[in-house]
Amino acid sequence: MVKLFFFEAGFDIFAPQNKGVDMAKQQSFSDKLKKKKKSDFITVKLIKSVKTSSGNYKFNEKFVQVEDINKVSEIK
Repeated sequence: MVKLFFFEAGFDIFAPQNKGVDMAKQQSFSDKLKKKKKSDFITVKLIKSVKTSSGNYKFNEKFVQVEDINKVSEIK
C-alpha cells in the first residue's frame, strides 16, 4: 500500500511549528510616547451656547487648539 501526501506550496514539514506562541513586544507604549513630537499648541474644549428659534438653548462643543491660553476669548 502506497500513501500519498500533498502539501501546500511553501509549507515545510521539517520547520518548527510554533502555534499559539506570541512574539515579545518590540516597543512599549511609554517608548512610543517618548518619540512623539510635543505640540506647541494647547487643546481647549470650547462650549458655545446658541438660542434656538423656539427659545431654548443649545450647546455646541468642539476642541480647539490655541497657542496661548489667553487667546481663548478671541475664538469665535
